[in-house]
This record gives sequence, C-alpha cells and structure tokens, in this order.
Amino acid sequence: MKNKLGFTLVELLCVIAILSVVTCIASAGIVSLAKNSNNTLYCAKIKIIKSAALDYAYNHELELNNSTSYYENNKSITITVGDLVKSNLLTPDQDNDVINPLDDTSMNNLNITIYLANNRPNIYINTDNVC
Repeated sequence: MKNKLGFTLVELLCVIAILSVVTCIASAGIVSLAKNSNNTLYCAKIKIIKSAALDYAYNHELELNNSTSYYENNKSITITVGDLVKSNLLTPDQDNDVINPLDDTSMNNLNITIYLANNRPNIYINTDNVC
C-alpha cells in the first residue's frame, strides 16, 4: 500500500464548506457583539449627558423656578446637548459635536427636559427605550 500525501478534490471541498459555515457563525456573533457594545456605549453617554444636565439645572435654578413651561405638571425648561457643550458642562467628541455611537450622527440637537419634582431637578431624555 502506498502512502499518499495529497488530498482529493472532495476532501478539499468539504474542508472549505466547513470553514465557510464556521466563518458565518462567527461573523454573526461578532456583529451581535458590536451592536451590544454600541448600545452600552450609548447608554453610558446618556448617563453622562444626564449628569451634565443636572449640573446645568443647579446652575440655572432661578430660571427653572421661574419657568412657565411644564412637563408632567412640573415646572420645566428644555435645553439641548449643544447647550451643555456651550456651557462647558459636557466635553464634545469631535468638532464641538457629541457623537451618537449607534449611528455616528451628532447628538447636539437632542432635547433634554429639566423639570422640578418635589423641589428637586429631574432629567428626561427620550432614548427610544434603548437604555
């Protein structure tokens, strides 16, 4: 019996098919992992924005107390993320823009509602239930 070192075409095609299936499975997992990490980054950025908005509320307490706007029957003011950047309460990512990690767009026009409830400032940001 001869010792044969070569592979047949069928064997090579089977190996290629198996590698293709493994690659597809791994790619789907990597895409899912990237999406989850972007959601986590987005939620962390929203928390930072809320913290900066709370600082803004304390710095503009008189404006909030004298407001004629209401959110859920509480006095409120509405600002944007860009206002927080202009007030130096939030550091922009690039070119004075805070970037949304979900779609790489600017978040500077995202509305933030600051309202008084039980004499304490609260922050509302519509996050489309991502966080």
